[in-house]
Amino acid sequence: MGADTLMNLHTHTRFSDGDFTAEQIIITAAEHNLTHIGITDHLMTDKCRSMSAGDLGNYIDVLRELRRRHRHIDVLAGVEIDTRPDHCDLENLPIDDLNRLDYVLFEFVQTREGTSLENLEPLLDDISVPSGLAHNDLERNFGPWGPEAVADYLSSFDIFVEVNTAWPYRRDGLMFWERAERYYQAFSGKVLVSVGTDVHHSLAEVYNLDKAYRFLRRVGLMDDLVVR
Repeated sequence: MGADTLMNLHTHTRFSDGDFTAEQIIITAAEHNLTHIGITDHLMTDKCRSMSAGDLGNYIDVLRELRRRHRHIDVLAGVEIDTRPDHCDLENLPIDDLNRLDYVLFEFVQTREGTSLENLEPLLDDISVPSGLAHNDLERNFGPWGPEAVADYLSSFDIFVEVNTAWPYRRDGLMFWERAERYYQAFSGKVLVSVGTDVHHSLAEVYNLDKAYRFLRRVGLMDDLVVR
């Protein structure tokens, strides 16, 4: 699994706060030999332009049609959910439509403003598709625990973890995942991982994957990718 997989599972389109259409992102991904491209527009957050619950069904239908038209690449439908209760009504998410997606990303998990995994667990139990942590500062948010304990803990929630290359997600000059390398090393055989670039304003970011994949090879996670 994974050796020939080239994924970007974190992109934003005009459905939320991105500059490009989903089809532009899909075409760019295919032109640069990606095997999987995931569209993950914001859902029900007030932090930025975002889809409402009522938008989600049409969004999924559009992405399914694009998947049908672009069979040379695996087009996946996802969303990104803000777990800060002050910004997103987590109690009223459209669960039935969420379960029509291919996966769901959660941001701000285990942060001071966001929701802990324990408090998120009832929602995770309701969601039948894979769920992942987006651009999480693992070293800071889970730092009191050692790498093996964190790997076991995340595994107990059956949640995958993203390697996100976007420039905001760094601390003291290093990407969050670079700072957490020893945690990722402990994920082998326990926690699946994804790659995402958080595309918003540049199509070049669709295929800016080299550094992330070098990291995954270094920490031995090429057999633990969330997509095959």
